[in-house]
Amino acid sequence: MQDEPGRLDRRKIKIAARGSQERRRHARVPLQLHGRYWSEATGENACRVIDISPGGARVLCRMPPREGTRIVLMIPGLGRVEGQIVRREGQEFSVSFLTTARKRDKLADAITWRFNKDRLGLEEDRAAPRKPGRGRARILLSDGVVIQANVIDVSVTGAGFECLERPRVGERLRVGEMSGRVARILDNGFAVVFDPPEAKANDPEAA
Repeated sequence: MQDEPGRLDRRKIKIAARGSQERRRHARVPLQLHGRYWSEATGENACRVIDISPGGARVLCRMPPREGTRIVLMIPGLGRVEGQIVRREGQEFSVSFLTTARKRDKLADAITWRFNKDRLGLEEDRAAPRKPGRGRARILLSDGVVIQANVIDVSVTGAGFECLERPRVGERLRVGEMSGRVARILDNGFAVVFDPPEAKANDPEAA
């Protein structure tokens, strides 16, 4: 029995949607971190991560491993990740991580936190266990008022904040180096959507 054309189209749409979600989840972010890698052939060597995602990284070092080499990448703040070299060019190499789904999720949280910590000027909550989404942020509202808020969660494109103040939806604001707008009001605070880089460059309030 042949599938109906409509059923096939819906199946293709679902498959395409899953693929799109996977690509977004594994999108690399520019995050330069010093670390070390180990391989059986070269031993332990210093390296620097150029960009990274939960699925892999691009790394700079003096002695890049050969394609196909299994390595262990050790990055302060992100931990120890096993992977395989998939590309080598000059002093750079690309590594595909060999991890479980649970490890990828934890790595995604850690990458997101490190990526946002400096650019948002977040202060880590030292009294609480260190984990993504915990910290304090200084937020500048459009009328010049500065408020302090706890970070609920944070991603590359936005963040949620916990505080007593409730800016209006759509209000412009700044968090550290990032500009954005209030997207919605939460029970205990509000959510912000950050401007994309090109919008930030043209934002008159981003001086």
